[in-house]
Amino acid sequence: MTDEIEVDGVALPVERSFVRLEIENSRGEVITVHRVVKSDGIDPRLITVMHGAAITDRTAEQNRSDYFVRMPGSAQRRAGFHHFLADFVGWSLPRVTKTDGSEAPLYVECLFPYSFVEQKQGWLGVQPRIPAYFQIRDVVRRSAEFILGLDAYNLALRRQRLEYARALAESEWKQRARTLEGEAAAASVVLTNLPTAPSAVTEPIQAYALVAQTDGTWLSVEAEVSRLSEILQSIEIVPETGPAVQNLEVQLSAVQDQLTASNAAIVDAVADYDGAQARAAHLQERVGALEEDLQRHKDAALLSRLGSRHSTLLGNEPHCPTCNQFLPDGFDITSTPMSTDDNIRFIEQELSTFRNMLSDALRRRDVQATRVHRLREESNAIRSQIRSIKDSLVSPSAMPSIAAIAQQIRIEEQIGALRKFADDLETVLAELFDRAGSWRQIDEELKTLGKDPLSITDREKIGHIDESFRDQLHAYRFRSVSPENITISEDSYKPVHEGFDLGFDLSASDMIRAMWAYLLSFAEVSLKHATNHPGLLVLDEPRQQEVHRTDFATFLQRLARDGSDGLQVIVATSEEYGSLSMMLTETPHNMVSLDPGSKILRPL
Repeated sequence: MTDEIEVDGVALPVERSFVRLEIENSRGEVITVHRVVKSDGIDPRLITVMHGAAITDRTAEQNRSDYFVRMPGSAQRRAGFHHFLADFVGWSLPRVTKTDGSEAPLYVECLFPYSFVEQKQGWLGVQPRIPAYFQIRDVVRRSAEFILGLDAYNLALRRQRLEYARALAESEWKQRARTLEGEAAAASVVLTNLPTAPSAVTEPIQAYALVAQTDGTWLSVEAEVSRLSEILQSIEIVPETGPAVQNLEVQLSAVQDQLTASNAAIVDAVADYDGAQARAAHLQERVGALEEDLQRHKDAALLSRLGSRHSTLLGNEPHCPTCNQFLPDGFDITSTPMSTDDNIRFIEQELSTFRNMLSDALRRRDVQATRVHRLREESNAIRSQIRSIKDSLVSPSAMPSIAAIAQQIRIEEQIGALRKFADDLETVLAELFDRAGSWRQIDEELKTLGKDPLSITDREKIGHIDESFRDQLHAYRFRSVSPENITISEDSYKPVHEGFDLGFDLSASDMIRAMWAYLLSFAEVSLKHATNHPGLLVLDEPRQQEVHRTDFATFLQRLARDGSDGLQVIVATSEEYGSLSMMLTETPHNMVSLDPGSKILRPL
């Protein structure tokens, strides 16, 4: 097809080659698909569709449409061949979830392995070789569900979309809440009663914003704005420096006392923050130790369940696993120690308690950090006020008071910032409440889907596959394991034996027998139930691994029977003509036989 071809014993170079395939769908529409293999000026990714039977009727070549394939968009855009092909076959390709959370079509390349098995790689396992490079999540399950037309497919897709939407809604909610907390910290405000997740929000959020004071107390934003407004009103309207010198000196002394008190408050606040930080660090270390100890107990319990008589819990560490207290050698703890399972339950309860304590400690630490930030801002403002008063004392007597102007500006900025935060807080809390409502709605939809992934019709289809699969294994003389112990999994739709996928303990020839049975059972379901199976099987050299001719004949006869019932089956084999004729005696079939040594590919 690409380099040279032998004609009458002479090797001739190939200058131009192509493939044409004539297809008819269930609606009676016929097209001829033309694809170049080798040609000057035509890319093999271009596919020409002739609307009619162009192989048997050359006049149909006149009505043509061109499409592209093997490029992005070939399954989604109108000019893509796979988009056209899916529509021609009658498939409405659904959207499926990819590993990165995005959605894409269930590509036809994931569906045709149930209908077409090529010789080199197709017979390597019971499950059809479905490509994984599309990065579709659970691609094998999604493909099987679509081919069988299972309700589970739509349920699984709906569940995936809802789970993704719920995770996204929760992530966006938490991100918005963290942004609000960051804005509060920048404004030296502490937020209390803010839920940590949308699942905890059932009523409008009543979060409170508090502002730290120099004396260690806390005021609400509204109270702080009122306090600052009163101070602002008490400031004289830009007094002249001369008459106010005495008052400025008194004010300077008072402000310097405020600075001393502020610095003392900062020292106390820093000490409180360091204490909170140390407690949080201690609790983090304690939680880590408990997690490690819990895992050791679980590992010991696992080894014990597996039959180990030498599993140890504590090793040689001379510390109590619960309180971490040092235990002298020979220290008698109790004569009735708890069992490993009792210890696991106890440590899990203790770990939950310490995690809650750690969460509280981290919140206290953050509150103390905000308090320190607030007090340092207050101290900087006082220093600025001192500098302004000193500048006013040395300025000309006719000049307005620099200290009064600076104080007015500072307080107005504080009031403006606090009011803006209060307004933003009200808006953001309403937004968080609405987002939490959306999260709850998605969560309720997930709950209504239920836990059972299969409908009654789904179980009937899987039951038919299960019955057909075992029946064929008996007919093909499958011997590696008892066919009665093999079932079709309702989770993966794969044949399983004793809880494991079938295939690990099969002989090479039985692997081929299992593949015959699995592929044909999927096709046979379409004869009794509404599915998306195209009713087509193309098998290239199905007699692999020297499967006995008797079993191969049984398989061919079953294919012929299903062909009479409505399937189209095409088998390519190198089996000798005489042997095949005997296998297919009194079996309806159409055989195209080639002379030994001849080739299917011939010059036109």
